[in-house]
Amino acid sequence: MDLEGRIALVTGASSGIGVAVADQLAREGADVALLARSRPGLEKVAARVRAHGRRALVVPADVTDRAAVDAAVRRVVDELGGLDVLVSGHAAVVFGRFEDVAPEDFDRTVDVTFTGAVNVIRAALPALAQRRGTIVAIGSIMTKVPLPTFSSYASAKHALRGFLSSLRMELKAAGDPVRLSTVNPGAVDTPLWDNTTTATGRAPHKPPDSYSPEAVAKVVVACAKHPRSEITVGGEARLVELAWTFARPVGEQILGIAERLYSSGRTPYDRPGRLWDATSTGEARDGMHGRPSLWAPIRLALDAPLRLLSRD
Repeated sequence: MDLEGRIALVTGASSGIGVAVADQLAREGADVALLARSRPGLEKVAARVRAHGRRALVVPADVTDRAAVDAAVRRVVDELGGLDVLVSGHAAVVFGRFEDVAPEDFDRTVDVTFTGAVNVIRAALPALAQRRGTIVAIGSIMTKVPLPTFSSYASAKHALRGFLSSLRMELKAAGDPVRLSTVNPGAVDTPLWDNTTTATGRAPHKPPDSYSPEAVAKVVVACAKHPRSEITVGGEARLVELAWTFARPVGEQILGIAERLYSSGRTPYDRPGRLWDATSTGEARDGMHGRPSLWAPIRLALDAPLRLLSRD
């Protein structure tokens, strides 16, 4: 799919990966609808899209509100003229051991991260089918491995992978023209880390290494143009997946280190975080010096011969 003149909808567009994706889509020539709860953050991202000479539509909504999501998708179709690409990029996080996390916070994380994605995809599918469109969902390596101290997030991402895999097969079996890709990044340099709801009274320690949101955005846009079933962003992230799948004792050691690292944070934090407050400011990065992924371009290049064979 050539993205020039296409219409895209990005959820989670007021922060982090969603900001970088909206910017990259506009660079590729797409008009972009921006969905999240924070209107000020969305307006800032809309200005970036318009700076590339493309149309931007701000549609504030909470993805857990099915009626609001349905109305937002209708606005996109009515005001921009259709829908070619859906990027489901929103997520919510609460930090803490399972027994310390309030039930309401656990449920909210699952509602936003998993059920919210289901709501958006359900609302967008008819419009996407009319234009042979594509869905790109932002997963996580936590769709495949556990994440201690973030059990609700890992649970939601595992559920999301199961849903997307089932939906992908249903669409294929029905001859539906909509294509579906899942992009699974490792730790990413986004504002999420400074705005995580916590059950401990302290912010989690930030990961020592992370990928840039722009690196993830490039893969997302590549999947919008040439869909793949699943792709992991980052060699480091891929190694974690492989260790958990094929060398479980090694994987458990790695994730045990991750638990101790995240739990070692000592910065006091008593705000509700973005789990409940719409405070995103339209920034992509957190200042963690996220780096490019060396693995992602190689992985995309390896896909090229397979795409040619399937097309022939």
